[in-house]
Amino acid sequence: MATTTVPTPRTTTEPTTQELTGIRARIATLNNPGLYLGTGLGAASMLSGDPLLLTTAGAAGAAAGWAALGMLPGPWRWLPGHGEPWEWMCRASRRRYRRTLHRMRRRLAAQHTPNPTVDSDGMLTPVLQAANGWYDHEQRPALIRETTAAAHRARCQMLRTVWVRALPDWDKGWWRRYSATEMALRAGPLAAIPATGYLPLPWWADLVVGSMAATWGARMWTKPAPAVPAAVQTRDADWYLARWNEWIACERGPLPDSRLVNVRLDDDKLSAVIVSTTAKPAVGVGQDPVSIAFEVPPRAVNIYRPDDMPASRAKLTVTLRAATAGQLDLDDLPAVWKEFGPYNGSELYDVEHTQFGRRFKIVLPRRGTSVAEVQARDIAQALDMEGEGAVSRLQLRVLDARRIEVNDMATNPLSGGIPLDLDALTMDDQGYISVGQDIYGQPAKWRLLKFDATRRGLSGRPSASAVHAFGSGTTGAGKTSLEEDLQVAQRKNGFISWLADGKGGAGYAPWAGDLDWLVKSAYGAMLMGQAANRVSEYRYAEQMKMQWLDAEGFTETGRSFFVPGEPFAPMVVTWDEFNEMVLKDPMADHVKPLLRSVSSVGRLSRAAGIAARIWVQIPNLDSLGSDSSANAIRDMLQSGNIALFRTARADVDIMSLGSRSPEFRLTPLPERFPDGSETGGLCYLADGKAQYTQSRAMFHTNPARIARQFPLETLTAPEADCAGPAYQHRAEYRHLDAADEEAFLRDLMAGRQSGRQAAVIDLAPSQPAVEDDELDDLVPLTRSRLVWDAVDHGARRNKAISEVTGLKPTNVANATARLERLDKLRKVERDWHTAELLDTPLAENRSAS
Repeated sequence: MATTTVPTPRTTTEPTTQELTGIRARIATLNNPGLYLGTGLGAASMLSGDPLLLTTAGAAGAAAGWAALGMLPGPWRWLPGHGEPWEWMCRASRRRYRRTLHRMRRRLAAQHTPNPTVDSDGMLTPVLQAANGWYDHEQRPALIRETTAAAHRARCQMLRTVWVRALPDWDKGWWRRYSATEMALRAGPLAAIPATGYLPLPWWADLVVGSMAATWGARMWTKPAPAVPAAVQTRDADWYLARWNEWIACERGPLPDSRLVNVRLDDDKLSAVIVSTTAKPAVGVGQDPVSIAFEVPPRAVNIYRPDDMPASRAKLTVTLRAATAGQLDLDDLPAVWKEFGPYNGSELYDVEHTQFGRRFKIVLPRRGTSVAEVQARDIAQALDMEGEGAVSRLQLRVLDARRIEVNDMATNPLSGGIPLDLDALTMDDQGYISVGQDIYGQPAKWRLLKFDATRRGLSGRPSASAVHAFGSGTTGAGKTSLEEDLQVAQRKNGFISWLADGKGGAGYAPWAGDLDWLVKSAYGAMLMGQAANRVSEYRYAEQMKMQWLDAEGFTETGRSFFVPGEPFAPMVVTWDEFNEMVLKDPMADHVKPLLRSVSSVGRLSRAAGIAARIWVQIPNLDSLGSDSSANAIRDMLQSGNIALFRTARADVDIMSLGSRSPEFRLTPLPERFPDGSETGGLCYLADGKAQYTQSRAMFHTNPARIARQFPLETLTAPEADCAGPAYQHRAEYRHLDAADEEAFLRDLMAGRQSGRQAAVIDLAPSQPAVEDDELDDLVPLTRSRLVWDAVDHGARRNKAISEVTGLKPTNVANATARLERLDKLRKVERDWHTAELLDTPLAENRSAS
């Protein structure tokens, strides 16, 4: 059984240094090599002729070399506690090391086996060499790397020995970096003392020069004082908690009644969580109060709040052993980030200057911090960026799962505005157009259609589906500028454009005669949504009768997808100020039909070539409502293009964008650029995922005039009949304001119009007249009828049927099971489909509907 041996500590008696006084102290001062070197230098000034010339030239050269070594960076500027000299050499030769590494990799990957030769019979014969066994060895790369590392370690050890034994004492401050003035005072006498030999001096002046040379030599040999690192005070977590309560959480402090939790104290870093017990956010504590409380530089303090943390909490990291400003080059961003970086294990690299500022990359550790936690405010705080708009200058772009590119834009390239370019509004083969320019100088893409080349129409055109869009922002942010760009693009690319203006027509007054249908009232917006649904249903019915080509060129009948121009044109329905239509009077008779119609367009009309686009000002999409229609609208708005204009930071955080929420917190867009120009049209555009890029929409003073040079697309005659009377009579109320338009449409839909009888097309099937005395016998539709009708209109799952009919999930399950037994419904891969018309009444309890 093994036993544990506890080593006995050895007691060493260190000699006690006794301070010398009197004559002994005077004699001790003579034990200074610098005294004798200075005396010899002073004696050399009494030489003449060539010896004096050689002495003076040699002393001047030594002084110049000493001054150069003192003022230039290198291993001679090393101080204890700030790295070894060979560490500086490794850092300085980093590029050389990378070249060596690449050369080694190329050599390891090279084929060292010679090509085979051809023998007399014409056969290839391999050439065997003595080194083939080594080149083909499986462990050759590992052995080479191990040998190289051993050689590198041996070289470093040799350098250490040379530095310790061959060079002067490194514990002295001989080799730190001095200024030009310091070096003139230190090395200047070395060149000036021998030069006094050329001056006609009396004997007593020669003695003075010799005495000054001896004094200078003795002083330079012992000065400066030894560079001993400052003693680090040992402080535990209780000391920091007490200082927090005394300076920060006191009654008149910056964050009263706050506290620190989860305090973790490492060797050189303190991390904790700030908890605010008042209405003040925890992240509002500044760097200066914390730096004063903890006695550290302000740049050593970093306070930030991840997206998943409530506003009453924030994370605090403090670098306790931060380098002083004289020891750390603040222009060396990688070194500053290594010292003050807020994300443990991260690294800043690849710093380069650009036309508008500088750019660098940050690589995060494999564990711990994700790209979603990186915030522009933390980066600006760690790098100590000056200026009021330092945070807004930083633009973050995710490169991969660990790397982020940061652009520090001293001047915003979008401040000059983006003029309208018609060529950029031409749709490419992927369905994209360019609506402006992003901050990196690339085109800002917006998708109108998604093409699929595997399914084509008889003309060879690929199938396409519409792309929904959503935008938000305050008044004057530039939403209308982007919408006008899109209207010009739609007209140029052959789209049908419908628009409902929530501002009563004031937002799009120049477009009154340049859109296929423009309404100004909320009631008209409801009729527009219902008309879009009827048009999509008609298109579906027609497409089912059409033929198409599959990927292998075979012709099939029954098309379930949309092909532009065969025979219908793509179509976009826009609701501007949608929140005003819904939230201005939530109890109005148009609100629920409007929500239902918009949700139907979002869910069912993409394959008919009809897209929905919604512009809002509300800070949260949850305020649209909580019923099935509002939920469907929120899901629709997350599926396509997203544009976020100027808004508060908290608005972006709680916008309810689901999977399309920004990967990191977006920097608020300013109202003006630093040069004073307006930021109209400046927004964040989503690239189809969760990454948002700052972009600016193109602008033209009169885009409606530009759009008139392209043909105006409209519905076909059968589609117009399905759209209804509100669409067919649109020319009669186009000149009216919102109030008169609503009155006209209500009279039109009621079958009357002041002064004459309006011709109204009723698409609903006629029902037998019901006498007043028979109303008591009427009962609501049965559950079976409601469920069968819902399946017939496209609902395939029980959840969708429940949302459409308003029935409970259990009632829907019972009704579908019963209809399946009666052969009225059939299930195909978990989807319900109608199998037979429900033309006979079913015996069922009609007490609950």
